[in-house]
Parts: sequence; structure tokens; C-alpha cells
Amino acid sequence: MKYPFYQVDVFTSSPLGGNPLAVFPDAEGLDNETMQMIAREMNLSETTFIFPHGNLPVDFSIRIFTPEKELPFAGHPTLGTAHILREAGKVPSGNYPVKLAMEAGVITVTQGEKEKLLFMGQPLPEFQHPLDYAEEIAELLGLPESSIDSNYYPIQIVSTGLPVLFVPIISLEALGEISIDTNRVKRTLASLGTDMIYTFTLQTIHSNASVHSRAFAPALGITEDPATGSAAGALGAYLCKNNLVSEQERNNIFIEQGYEMGRPASLYVAVELEGDNIKSIRVGGESVTVIKGELEI
Repeated sequence: MKYPFYQVDVFTSSPLGGNPLAVFPDAEGLDNETMQMIAREMNLSETTFIFPHGNLPVDFSIRIFTPEKELPFAGHPTLGTAHILREAGKVPSGNYPVKLAMEAGVITVTQGEKEKLLFMGQPLPEFQHPLDYAEEIAELLGLPESSIDSNYYPIQIVSTGLPVLFVPIISLEALGEISIDTNRVKRTLASLGTDMIYTFTLQTIHSNASVHSRAFAPALGITEDPATGSAAGALGAYLCKNNLVSEQERNNIFIEQGYEMGRPASLYVAVELEGDNIKSIRVGGESVTVIKGELEI
């Protein structure tokens, strides 16, 4: 059987930047084991498989696989899949809201100010208690404890569909010096109930950026991720809860990621508050299609 696929660079307006994604638009007939093998073959951080909606009130159902396991939700696969559905004419373009069913629920993708700028809604955040783990986390990252800025900002797991361990780093220089111990990271994150450690600093390369970040998920087969949409929404919630962005900036949080990998990415987060409570979170970015092909199995 031949299965057409696309490769998309997400969270970038330029080819060969951002986070690459493989999308299989006609996945009917593929079972779980085969999809996992295909994701391993594509060897990207994620691969998505598109299925008919069945009786659900959505446009399509999708499955998301890393090289190691299936995910209930992920950011750049959601936006990249919607980009391909629009580009292939499987859903209308423009202001049409694309509804995608996945294990974590139904996610709606809408167009921003530009044609290729898409935003997705994310589930409301869940915050775990801050962790007093600065010394242990610093060792995992190959940094001195003084590089972790936990005196002012918590080390904390936050989820908007996928739990992420957030670690504040004191500077861009320190962020660039991270060298993870892969096996120890896997064990520590597993004990905490998450697969990803997300490091960030308020020092940025671009003056209009809010945050510069790096993300690591070795248990998912992702040594480092160039752009992490699911974590971006949770980071937006973290930043607002800890008063790290101004009231005006909440609707346009700009995250730099992927620079250390040579794949610059731009992620945008809009957080709506009602009093002190977060009412909604949207994450957005641009995408470009770079490969069209067929997989024969």
C-alpha cells in the first residue's frame, strides 16, 4: 500500500526552521503498531495520522506519535495538521474553525491576522505544587545550582493537555550551556509523572520576545525539541500566574525556541484572564510545507 504524506515546518515562516512534522492525510487501514513504526521511520519529534471523524462533531480525528509512543495532545502536530488540511482543500481556508478530535479532547484551530498564522485553543491549565529540586535539576542539566532562578520563580509542573516541568534559568548564557544527562532525565521525569523538562529565561535574542526557551523529552525519543506548542500554552499560564508578563503582553507572548539547534522558531501565546483566573489559552504560529511524498509499506 502507498500512503501519501507531507512534511511541514511548524512555528516558522521559512523552510528548514521551526519544528518538522510528518502528516499522513489518509491513514485509514493503519493499526497502532504500524503507525508507531512509521513514526520511528520518519524520525521526527512527531508524526500525525488523519482519520475520518466518524460520528463526532468535528472535521477529522487525528493520532499523534513520537518515535517512542503515542501522545494525547501536542501543539505543533495540531497546527501543522490543520495547515495541511487547509492547503490540501480538505477543509475551507480563511476564518473557518478547524475542529480536530484527539485523545485529549477536541481542539479548534483558527486563522490569525495572516493566512498561514494559525492558533489553537488549549485546555485550561493545571498547576502542581512547586518543587524544591533546584540542586537535583541543575545536576540533570549540567549546570551549577546558581543558574536556576528558583528564588523568584518556581520549578513547577504545569499542564494544558500534556504535563511539563518548567525550570527558570537565570540567563541566555546559562541556557546555552545546558548539557543533559539523558538517562537521569528519563528516570527523574518518570518519577515526577512527566516526559518533558522545559527550561526558559527572560533574557531574549530579539527585543520583542518575551521568553527564550529549550525543551528536552528523551523518553519520547526527543533529545531536544525545536518548538513545543503544547508547552507554550502551559508556559503562558505559568508566566501569567507568576506575574512575569505585563497585562498588555498577555495577549501577545512571543517565545523564541530552537536557536541552539539551528532551527529558529517563533511561538505566540494569548492568555485571557477573568480576574485572577485564566479563562482561555491560545497558541499560534506559521507553517510551511517542505516535502510531499509517498510511503510504500
